[in-house]
Amino acid sequence: MLRPSLKDLRTLIVILILIVVVMAPIDYHIQNSIPPQDPEEISSLPIGSTVVSGMQVADPAKIRKEPLIIHPDYLIENIEDRDIGAVIYGLFTGTMMTPIKEITEGVEVGGRASQFEGPGMLTIKGDQLVVQPPADFIWAYKTPYTYAIKTKDGIAIMQKNKTIKTVSPEEIGNIHSDYINTTELKEWYNESKVGDRIPIDFSLSNFSDGRLEVPPDQITRFFGENTKKYMEQYPAGTPIMAYMRHYKVEEIATATSQLESFPEYDDIKREYNAREFVKAWNGTIVPPGTSSSGKDTVQFTSSRDPKAPGGYASHGTCPPARALRDAVAKAGLPTPTGISWGYFALIYGFDPATDVKVYNDGKYPIMIIMWTEGSGPSMVIYAKILRLIPT
Repeated sequence: MLRPSLKDLRTLIVILILIVVVMAPIDYHIQNSIPPQDPEEISSLPIGSTVVSGMQVADPAKIRKEPLIIHPDYLIENIEDRDIGAVIYGLFTGTMMTPIKEITEGVEVGGRASQFEGPGMLTIKGDQLVVQPPADFIWAYKTPYTYAIKTKDGIAIMQKNKTIKTVSPEEIGNIHSDYINTTELKEWYNESKVGDRIPIDFSLSNFSDGRLEVPPDQITRFFGENTKKYMEQYPAGTPIMAYMRHYKVEEIATATSQLESFPEYDDIKREYNAREFVKAWNGTIVPPGTSSSGKDTVQFTSSRDPKAPGGYASHGTCPPARALRDAVAKAGLPTPTGISWGYFALIYGFDPATDVKVYNDGKYPIMIIMWTEGSGPSMVIYAKILRLIPT
């Protein structure tokens, strides 16, 4: 009884060897004559998209199928990967899906992004579709995305040169924006001409890692509520640190100044302006190789000054400007735009928040911290520069 069984087993082994011998050169020829599948063909999203863990990034239905007789190894790999769907499909059809791990990186069976922290990016490396985990620092620029455009009959809401909504003058109050309130929008409408436009929503674009623009409704999802709140405080074109992790804070410079008294310019107004300057700049992050202004959510008051253009100036902003200037200089950074080295540091004609710019020519992001102590002419203004260093 054993001899027929052994004979059958030997015969089976010989047959398998012959199959391997015959199919190996065929497989080699096929693999070398057919170009590898373009990773973009299997992508569920545009290359450069921001993705988070668990998002569908690859479409298994688009992955190339190979004859099972040529690639029995694919069956084994799919069994090892526990891709039961691919195994059943292969056994029933005789064609086996290329194991997803061979043509992707950071992608699980089924085509979802594997587990990682933060906003990743879908990209291509060689012949693979890759989910790239985020760098420790990611920044982009606040960019107008949605505009309100005055028309003869009201307002047209436009995105990417496409009208998505029209609103009558009576319905302006129904326009929602995190960047401009109804009163401001109505004032703009009453003062503007037909064809004038004003941005009412913003995206993040020109990312430091080259990813695609992220529209307004996806910013909180990918980068969190704090990033959105930071964006709301700064003018268009400002660099926005969208994501930070794994870093330490190093204090690299501090400076102080005193408000002092200039009653001819109204010391009460001067103190108010000094505090607004501090509020405008406190917490500002300047990524490497970028320039940033302060917040545009502050307001300054003017005092009469015959020497100033127009006869008025925001006095009280020079003391905090000196503190900011000195701290920036001690940090080894260029003198801020709009600030001179004189005692009256703020140059006439420059808005203390949005026209003054701090340029970071260093390797790492910096954060500006400003605060005050005391009140009146003896009030002391502090400025500190922190460097954010990846760990």
